[in-house]
Amino acid sequence: MSFLKANSSSRINAPSPTPSNTSASGAKRKRPAEGASTVVYSQPQDQGTGEHVYTRLTYATDYLRGHPTEWMTFDDIMGFLNVPPGNIQREQLRALMRADNLGNRISWNARDETYRYKPKLNIRNAAQLKGYLQNQKSAQGLAIKDLKDGWTTVADDIKAMEDKKEVLVKRTKDGVPKTVWDNDPSIMYPMDPEFMNEWHKIAIPPNPDDLRNTLINVGLTAASQPRQIITGSKGKKKRTMRRGGKQTNTHMAHILKERTPR
Repeated sequence: MSFLKANSSSRINAPSPTPSNTSASGAKRKRPAEGASTVVYSQPQDQGTGEHVYTRLTYATDYLRGHPTEWMTFDDIMGFLNVPPGNIQREQLRALMRADNLGNRISWNARDETYRYKPKLNIRNAAQLKGYLQNQKSAQGLAIKDLKDGWTTVADDIKAMEDKKEVLVKRTKDGVPKTVWDNDPSIMYPMDPEFMNEWHKIAIPPNPDDLRNTLINVGLTAASQPRQIITGSKGKKKRTMRRGGKQTNTHMAHILKERTPR
């Protein structure tokens, strides 16, 4: 079994764990001189956290959201973002803040070069809310969370409008306002106390079946009464005799002649 032994000449040496200074061609590599400057190739321009132009646009949007009623100058916003004059991102941010698209949440006033946050609904106070509700074509309510996007004190202001009966408010179980509708206090009249007393004197049976039976006894139909489907038996349809059509074969008249049933 000597042929199973590995030949020393065909043995493959394992690679050395330390790099060799000899190149593939056999020539020795030269070590770099001490103190020599190494060549650094192209690297990303923005390596710091929060220095990307779109990240700074998000910071600017959040900053304006915190001051929804104020118009700010471009220099004030750049000062908040710590973008100095001459930085290439200033013009990039200026173009992004002026962009007319759905993703941009910043309004731009071209007359004095000022900017303000653009909320989902352009409503920032009670007067604007009342005008919006009165001018809309439907009586659909508005979500408080959408109003809060550009109106930070909406909860307190809605409570004041509700006390004046200017709006109708739907609240959660915890008392948090959820939806608001328009209300006209001019069509709200006080109820006569005598009528209210007579109304509350009417006792409603606790059992729904008793209430339904009471309505049926006085000749009224209860809304909870089950619908009755009247099914009538139809009589057997009388079989009709089939009559022949126009006779063209006169020689077969005695065959096609209608016979009376016995």
